[in-house]
Amino acid sequence: LLTTGAIYQVIVPPIATNIIDLIPRAQALLPTSFPSTLVRAEVKTRASLRPSNSNRVGLNFEEVKLVPIEVLGMDAQMLPPIGISFPQINLEDLPGVDPSTAPGFFDVLYLDDDMLIIKQNAPGGIFVSIKTD
Repeated sequence: LLTTGAIYQVIVPPIATNIIDLIPRAQALLPTSFPSTLVRAEVKTRASLRPSNSNRVGLNFEEVKLVPIEVLGMDAQMLPPIGISFPQINLEDLPGVDPSTAPGFFDVLYLDDDMLIIKQNAPGGIFVSIKTD
């Protein structure tokens, strides 16, 4: 039904927002002169250091929004976004949960002013992020 366009992050510590542009799959079959449609998914997470590991960053998912950007070539930003906020749970308050290994974290492998390389926990993978202006 939908396919992805641009995927990127906007990081304003401690908040990282993952941006995923979604377009109707059928749009790829139409001539480029056909008016386009675009919906933007925004996934907001809050980062926090895990005290037991100085390179481990915990992620708490806070909110997901779908924002209409364009519908058949017309500006759709006057339409309200659809979204939900997730309940915030303190991992330290949950019995039997070790916050240092709880889901929702990544390990920083390399960091400088322009590049971040991380290793994701489950489902795994190594990701390289490059800063752009």
